[in-house]
Amino acid sequence: MTEKKQFEIPFSGLKLGSHRFDFKIEDSFFEDYDLEKLNNVDVSIAVHLDKKANMLVLNFELEGQMTLICDRCTDQFIQKINHDFDLIVRFSDIIEESDNEELLILSPNDHTISLDDYFHEFVLLSLPTKRAHSDIEDCNQEMIKKIDEMGYYGSEDEEEENEIDPRWADLKKIKTKK
Repeated sequence: MTEKKQFEIPFSGLKLGSHRFDFKIEDSFFEDYDLEKLNNVDVSIAVHLDKKANMLVLNFELEGQMTLICDRCTDQFIQKINHDFDLIVRFSDIIEESDNEELLILSPNDHTISLDDYFHEFVLLSLPTKRAHSDIEDCNQEMIKKIDEMGYYGSEDEEEENEIDPRWADLKKIKTKK
């Protein structure tokens, strides 16, 4: 379990201008979240904070890697991540919900900003939707063979279904003529 206080930035004492903060995310960071278990997480996050008179502009640079389970063969593989995200912090006495995910409104009385939930969200957004080895040759070939035997990756019947009806093919020819 990671202490969340280490992911806070006390911005009130900072001078106007640019500042950089570096954070490290590891497996223990995700223990408080009830989502899938991420293994061997090693992600560095550089936060570039530009303090202005009436707002903060933050840029998050995520770089690192973690171990995921391949959706294709169920073996583990290393997924590298390298993404940037932005966040604008405005100050207002009226705290209201915003549809803009890149905008955070804080009270003028706030002196720190907690980034742990943003780090969690940004790491998950950096992951691909299809989690698989980049090349099928890197997959567990025994598992791929069993999947092929079950006909998962397509069969002759499926190819026949994908053939275009000749009537539609003729219509397509008409459509493309100019």
